[in-house]
Amino acid sequence: MAVQQTFQNYFYNAKKLYEFRIKLANCDCNKDLQEAIKNALDAYEVETMSAPKRLPIQEHRDFGKLGPCECHHIDVAVNYPTIAEQVRQLVINRAGVPSEKVCVYTLNQAEQEELVEAGIIAQGANGPVIENPELEDVKGAQAIAGQQRVDSLLKELSKEPMSRAYEVAGTDTKIGTDKQSSYGKTTNDLPMGTTAPVGTKQNIVYRKPKGNK
Repeated sequence: MAVQQTFQNYFYNAKKLYEFRIKLANCDCNKDLQEAIKNALDAYEVETMSAPKRLPIQEHRDFGKLGPCECHHIDVAVNYPTIAEQVRQLVINRAGVPSEKVCVYTLNQAEQEELVEAGIIAQGANGPVIENPELEDVKGAQAIAGQQRVDSLLKELSKEPMSRAYEVAGTDTKIGTDKQSSYGKTTNDLPMGTTAPVGTKQNIVYRKPKGNK
């Protein structure tokens, strides 16, 4: 039995928009490209489409192989349900943008990631802590997690003789309260045998006594 929708639910679902952010790298976002993207996404009935917003030239994690590059992003809303990857494929196949130069997120996901990146930059964490030049001004920081610590470790290692013999743990000869001479010893500590393990002992073959039938 089908569940009857209320008019409010029907109206909400009918007017719901599916919003995405299209990020383009090293593309001339002229009017022709914008029109090509809009025509490609008309498969899902474009409701709104923003003008391209230019981002600073820098390395973008979405386009790591391109190095520092110029990026634009375009926000678009469509009326029919779809996912980010389907939008990306339309931009590639119908608008002619190379696959390595386009990345698509839902608008909500894109905005959340921008907030995270803004928070990281505000805290000054632009890279690994060990490479942070600000550590040079913190007393004792380089000795713990900087080049000074690396140099110290290398110096300590260089003092160790190459032929150093390490002791093997295991000198206790007791299991609980019972003394056992072999407990806690390695095979180097145990006495060597004088009997070869192969060919020394032979199986006794039963021989029938003579005269018995």
